[in-house]
Amino acid sequence: MDTESHAFPTTAPLVVACIKDHPKAMTLLRIARIRAQALHGRWRAVFVETPLHSGLVGSGPQERMLRLLTLAEQMGGESTHIEAVTIEKGIAQVLEAEKEQIALLVIGNNTERSRWNKWRASAWERVARLARGQHITVEIVPLSGQSYRRNWREKLYWLHPLYMFYALIAVGIAHICALLLQKFLPPALFRINNQNIGLLFMIACAFVASRWGLLPGLIASAASFLSINYFFTAPYYLSNLNSVTDILNMTIFLSAALFISLFTSQSHGYAEKAAKRELSTQALFTLYRSASIASSRQEALETLQQQLTRMLQMEVAFFLPPALNPDRIESAFPVNIPLSKTDREALDLCWKETKTTGIASPSNPGTQWRFEPMLAPGGEVGVLGIRPKTRMQLDAWYGRLLTAIADQTASIIEHIELERSMETTRMREEREKLRSMLLSSISHDLKTPLASIAGALSIYRGQGKRLTLEKQEALIDTALQETERLDSFITNILDMTRLESGKIEFRQDWYNVNNFIREVTTRLEQRLNHHSLIVSNQPAKALEVYMDLMMTEQVLQNILDNACKYTPPHTPIEIQWTGEKDKGFFCTVRDHGHGVPVEKIDHIFDKYARLQMKDSQIAGTGLGLAICKAIMEAQGGYVKAANHPEGGAIFTLYLPKWRKARNTKYVA
Repeated sequence: MDTESHAFPTTAPLVVACIKDHPKAMTLLRIARIRAQALHGRWRAVFVETPLHSGLVGSGPQERMLRLLTLAEQMGGESTHIEAVTIEKGIAQVLEAEKEQIALLVIGNNTERSRWNKWRASAWERVARLARGQHITVEIVPLSGQSYRRNWREKLYWLHPLYMFYALIAVGIAHICALLLQKFLPPALFRINNQNIGLLFMIACAFVASRWGLLPGLIASAASFLSINYFFTAPYYLSNLNSVTDILNMTIFLSAALFISLFTSQSHGYAEKAAKRELSTQALFTLYRSASIASSRQEALETLQQQLTRMLQMEVAFFLPPALNPDRIESAFPVNIPLSKTDREALDLCWKETKTTGIASPSNPGTQWRFEPMLAPGGEVGVLGIRPKTRMQLDAWYGRLLTAIADQTASIIEHIELERSMETTRMREEREKLRSMLLSSISHDLKTPLASIAGALSIYRGQGKRLTLEKQEALIDTALQETERLDSFITNILDMTRLESGKIEFRQDWYNVNNFIREVTTRLEQRLNHHSLIVSNQPAKALEVYMDLMMTEQVLQNILDNACKYTPPHTPIEIQWTGEKDKGFFCTVRDHGHGVPVEKIDHIFDKYARLQMKDSQIAGTGLGLAICKAIMEAQGGYVKAANHPEGGAIFTLYLPKWRKARNTKYVA
């Protein structure tokens, strides 16, 4: 409810229709729509719920008013439900809030008036005078025929036999307490404290009114009056009053009991309204929490269904269209809800025409369900179904709450679907980027070394005997270097694919650091022939590190290869390592190049990262350092990059476990 019209801006002229519980009340909606179309504005149906309406009428009128408000929305208007002490004060709130936009006030007036209807008509006449006093045009529409006649069930809604029984039981308990006082107190003392008898019965009246409402409280007041008059007023066991004092006392008692019942029942009504507000807040908070913690649509629906069923004390179900047939609506949670033919008709009508169907709606083929369309900014998402318990009334407040729940649920589902779509798009873009990089590597980075190898071997084969020994060795060295480069490219691509898929199993054990460094530098001898490698600060005693030897060698190899590519020839590359007690094992690789740009140092380990424009001219896939980071983190360590104060870049490898060689004691 309280929906906003999107056909006109909020500054457009507004036509307000004050609806009432009358068989011809729909005429007010039609006239309001016609007048709004003529003014090129919007229109709204307003229902003012007073304590008289909410406390005395029962469930039939409540559902009829909810049906009218729902119909107003389906006709293209807005709907507003206001709780006020009187109709006049409720309409005054509307006029005060939007008096600048209201162009016309439509009010219904009964042509056939009973004494009761004359009193009600006077309230609407006061509303008309109030509107004219604010220079608002008022149109009074005659409503022919009598108002709804309540059937015997509605008339006895608050006179339910069980409530009457409770009222009489409370009076009976007060009567028993009074008899006990009469029995155990001396006659003289009992007469002196006779006023306490009235207080006992007043307590019973107040309890009944606070627990079950006004009319049961009035019944308890009448029963208390008769009981005191017959059993505790002299002459006893006679229902007559002998003196003016007795009459005055009984009148005061009955008036006090009636007022206590009236005010206590009002407090009970306020407590019920507060409970409704709390229920609304709790339901919307549950929706918000589900939106924040749910990882999938099914999980969100399951959580919402369980929480809303418990809070609303109704059967709650969500219906969504299947992926392959969006024209059909099916139960999403709970699955396979049994629906009758009329239930299915109401559900299909709600989905196809995007309007409320079922109980307390204009479209009800006889179902016990109420179906609310779940609308999100992107369109209709599904249908919310609720089935109230027996004798549970659906009023305008429940209509507003169900609409809010349906729309909020639709937003949650749309949000989850959007996140899933964004994640799918991101993964697709990532795969496309990887595919492009692989194609680039194959077309350029892999093709270039192959061309160099093929050219060197072709020259050696065709002119090998005519070439000097020095040129022959140069051709062989070229082929070997390009082969190593090609092997490095392919290894990086395969390693990154395996790391991202999680198919690599790390086999960690204790390995000697000296052997580890020697193996890597020997393998890269051809790549390092244009640089001087300096291994310094070796500990006096050999160290062993807990690591996956093959994968960690790949890390050091990638970092050294990176230093060879991005530093000038004949510059030194330094390797240092140490084991620090209570800290871990550290290995640093420093080059004497230009260093890493400060603004890009945080992205150096990203996949496909190229720090400078000229880097794209250097063969490589941009995966080497990203592989280093993934391997080190998988072993509980890390790799960091920084610029050395004296120039060049310095990379630091860290592993948490090390020990001195030939010693089984861990040093961590």
